[in-house]
Amino acid sequence: PEYMVAMAYADPFGFGAFELSARYWTAADRNSLLPALTGPLLYNRLLWTAVGAGLLAAAYGLFHFEVRGAKAGRSTAASAADTPRPAMAAPATAAKRFGRGAVAAQLIARSRMDLALVFRSPAFLVLLVLGLLNTGGGLLLMDGIYGVAIYPVTRLAITTLEGSFTFIPLIVAIYYAGELVWRERDRKTEEIIDATPTPDWTFVAPKILAIVLVFVAMLTSSIGLAYVVQLFKHFEPGDSWKYLAWYLAPVTVSLSVFAVLAVFAQAVSPHKFVGWGLMVLFIIAETTIGNLGFEHNLYRYGGGPIGPVTPLSDMNGSGIAGVAGWWIRTYWSCIALILAVLAYGLWRRGTETRLWPRLRRLPARLGGGAGLLVGLGLVGAAASGVFIFINTNIWNDYRTQRADERFQADYERTLLKYETVDQPKITKVALTVDLHPADAYAVIHGAYVVRNKTDRPISRLHVRFERDASVQALAVEGGRLVTDFTRFNYRIFAFDKPMAPGETRRLTFEIRRGQKGFRNNRNQLKVVGNGTFLNSFEIAPLIGMDRTDLLRDRAKRRRLGLPAELGMPRLEDVPARQFSALSKSADWVDTDITVSTEADQTPMAPGYRVSDSVSGGRRTARFVTEAPINDFFSVQSARYAIRRETYKGVDLSVYFHPDHAWNVRRMLTALEAGLDYDQANFSPYQFRQVRILEFPAYQGSFAQSFANTIPWSEDIGFLFDVRDSQKIDMVTYVTAHELGHQWWAHQVIAANSQGSTLLVETLAQYSALMTMKSIYGPDQIRKFLKYELDLYLKNR
Repeated sequence: PEYMVAMAYADPFGFGAFELSARYWTAADRNSLLPALTGPLLYNRLLWTAVGAGLLAAAYGLFHFEVRGAKAGRSTAASAADTPRPAMAAPATAAKRFGRGAVAAQLIARSRMDLALVFRSPAFLVLLVLGLLNTGGGLLLMDGIYGVAIYPVTRLAITTLEGSFTFIPLIVAIYYAGELVWRERDRKTEEIIDATPTPDWTFVAPKILAIVLVFVAMLTSSIGLAYVVQLFKHFEPGDSWKYLAWYLAPVTVSLSVFAVLAVFAQAVSPHKFVGWGLMVLFIIAETTIGNLGFEHNLYRYGGGPIGPVTPLSDMNGSGIAGVAGWWIRTYWSCIALILAVLAYGLWRRGTETRLWPRLRRLPARLGGGAGLLVGLGLVGAAASGVFIFINTNIWNDYRTQRADERFQADYERTLLKYETVDQPKITKVALTVDLHPADAYAVIHGAYVVRNKTDRPISRLHVRFERDASVQALAVEGGRLVTDFTRFNYRIFAFDKPMAPGETRRLTFEIRRGQKGFRNNRNQLKVVGNGTFLNSFEIAPLIGMDRTDLLRDRAKRRRLGLPAELGMPRLEDVPARQFSALSKSADWVDTDITVSTEADQTPMAPGYRVSDSVSGGRRTARFVTEAPINDFFSVQSARYAIRRETYKGVDLSVYFHPDHAWNVRRMLTALEAGLDYDQANFSPYQFRQVRILEFPAYQGSFAQSFANTIPWSEDIGFLFDVRDSQKIDMVTYVTAHELGHQWWAHQVIAANSQGSTLLVETLAQYSALMTMKSIYGPDQIRKFLKYELDLYLKNR
């Protein structure tokens, strides 16, 4: 928001000025009015109209029709032609060489010539500068929420580069593929060049090689810019190798595959403008085909214009998605090799430029080494393609966005009718969670005690599991399975003898959660090598049906034949107020959770640690609660650094990635101030410990409050740069906000009201603001509320 006025003047298109002029308008005003041409909007239009006129005048003055260098008059040329030339001695006859050395020399010479064409081109320099300027702005403004700076770690810099720079190399590939392939014909020298004793592949290979080297140079320049910005922000990265492993190498390979396609398109096109048009159509198709339900990387060329997008984490790297990305690049690199050979086989030589005659002689040209390369490409593509298919379609379900939406619609149509069926509630939870981070799966054994808290007998028990949970065993005391909605992981048990009011029964289960290999997209990012983060809904069953996993988008609901939206129950709907806002499965539960993981990791769960041991290369810890908690909690495991202290009888601790230690002390200070304020103004803290635990950014940028445990994404408080005392201290705010949830989530949400979440959030925010006031005074509250207003006006 602090840049709004500056952007109103600096935006050449006037969008910033227009938005500023209409910023405080109501929706009705925006639908019916136009802003007056005054103030920043008027000055913006005057400024950029003048700049545009100046540039147009400069273009007019600089443009000349004559060919550069052709300045000599006809008389000079004629006199030069009439002047007799002295006789020249015949040059000594040199031995002609046509061996491999000559071909290598031709390849090097043509590669240098093609590179020079690109690097000396003004268009290339303009595109590079535009890309760097766009990227530089993104890197400089790479801030967190509420205007708070963040430490520009290499991972975030790479994400910015992928989003703001990589489209420039795509333009370079399309444009210069046409310029390089058609250069001789544009200059009318093709017959001379084609008459030379040069193999066709020395025409094709240098053009592809030149574009690839241009990619390397461009990407390297963007890395240099990112590094300079990091230093400018007083941050010296100690992990610069990530630029090579996570950015330069994968993006170069993906762009090279794209470059081969661009050269092939020009090789088969009757004119370079046709080749350019084909590539533009390809880009449009690549960006829209996914919306039509065609998402498989086996037929999406290159896995996307810049290759498969891989989520990154400082804690866990690229994980299984990185492995999948390299298999996809291998597959498409093999296909690109075939296209490169076909471009060689269809290369124009001499005066014959029609495609059909070249196609007829293609089989003869694919003999020898060319045919061997095609064979290698086919074998490589087949082998890698089969392995990708096994991973994406056999070991794992192949799902598209549209298929997922149809699944949600069918889920609602089939099961929402059970929403009001009376169900018992969970009162006790016992879990044994065996995490296998290296193999990305978890096995959970569990037991529930469920109680009939209604005043009527219950004859059937509805049990549902998260979609990706594989149910290995499930048994209900005194019940038998009568309906199994396998597709939806939903089961209905009938009791031989209905549960009387107040009666309890036991439910036992075994679940496996994870994936084998990799998926086509949306890989499992819950159980990972370092930074596993699972919540209870993902590792244990829920009782009864609710609206948690239903489709929300109104347009999609209409398209799939569902009501436009499902409104919240009316205030007068008493049955709807009989459930916790978190889940219909339970109100309060006692938990006994045992977590095992690799020996070098720290397992975490709600409750107090009553045992902790290492045996057989695995570490096992047991956590037991002293009083009932909400039936929503997390299980985590990572290689943590730990900082602890005790404050007024409460154990405070932060479990964090060792490279993210910047704000740990501030988090502990915020916990202390929050405890002081909340206990003095609300009630004594209900636990003897508070733990903040970092998790990878794969799952989003949020913090979440569970019973005495606060998971934090590595993208939030751990990376905030709060060295500037004039900014809002978001580390303190988020810490105090989540600590406030420790009070309100347990005193309000469990009050059986589905509308209580907004109240909880409001009270937690109030607690956070008052905590900040106790540390900094009222100025921080004013800054925070101003940003809240600005963000609301921007996003409304």
